[in-house]
Amino acid sequence: MKVALACRSALLEQSLEKFLKNRLVSPEDADLLITDYPMRSDRPVFRIGMDKDADLQKPFSRSQLMIRLEEKVQRQLQKEKIASLAEETEPASQKSLEEKIEALTRRFVTELTYTIKEHYETK
Repeated sequence: MKVALACRSALLEQSLEKFLKNRLVSPEDADLLITDYPMRSDRPVFRIGMDKDADLQKPFSRSQLMIRLEEKVQRQLQKEKIASLAEETEPASQKSLEEKIEALTRRFVTELTYTIKEHYETK
């Protein structure tokens, strides 16, 4: 899992950098964006805050952070899998060959990425 940070709190950002140092990438390359304020993004957003709507409430430990991040990634993968299955149920006559190939490629990349991450993160 590759993450990027977009925090207003410098203290929170420094803590997250220490916790996630081997997973930090630029926002363009990230699978997930971690923030401490509500925001919209084309990437899935994981919000840390004091309110009950946050994905993770402060204060938190490193293990709580990692568990919640993994849950968020799993939910995102399930959403993508459901979306790809919905695409597959469209009548074949309505899809062009290019769309079929794109759907298969997205599904393959998602499953392959998950398998590789799972393999290396459990070691």
